[in-house]
Amino acid sequence: MKNGLPVISVVIFTCIFWVLSWGFTLAEEPSLPESIVIENEGYEKDRKGPVNFSHLSHVEDYEAACDACHHEYQEGKNVWKEGDPVKKCVNCHSPLESKENVNKLSIAFHKNCKSCHKKAVKEGVSEDAPFKSCYHCHKREP
Repeated sequence: MKNGLPVISVVIFTCIFWVLSWGFTLAEEPSLPESIVIENEGYEKDRKGPVNFSHLSHVEDYEAACDACHHEYQEGKNVWKEGDPVKKCVNCHSPLESKENVNKLSIAFHKNCKSCHKKAVKEGVSEDAPFKSCYHCHKREP
C-alpha cells in the first residue's frame, strides 16, 4: 500500500486541478449582456434620444443570430463569428459622415434594425417589431 498512496495523491491532485481549471475557464467566457443602451454619442445633435436594446429578447424571443448585427467584413463577406471580439460600432461607423462603402452610424443602425424588423413582421416572427415610428425604439429623455 505504500506505493498506492502517491498514486492516489496524484489522481486526487489531478482531479482537483482539472475541476479548478474548468471553473476558471467558465469564468473567463464572455457573457451576453441582457441589455445595452445605444447612446447618441458623437452626433452633432441628439435628436431622438437613446435606444434601450434587449439582447436577451432578441436572442431568446426572436432567435436573432449574433451576426445579424455584429460584423467584420473582408472582401465583402461577414467573417465575424460568435465568440469573436465585439467592437463598438463607432470604431468603423462615423456618427458624422459615411466614408467610402461604410455608412455613417445612424444609417447603419437604421438600415440593419429596420430591415430586420420588417422581415420579422413579414415572416410572422413578430407582430410588433417596430420600424415605422422612431419612438418605439428611441426613448426621449424627460
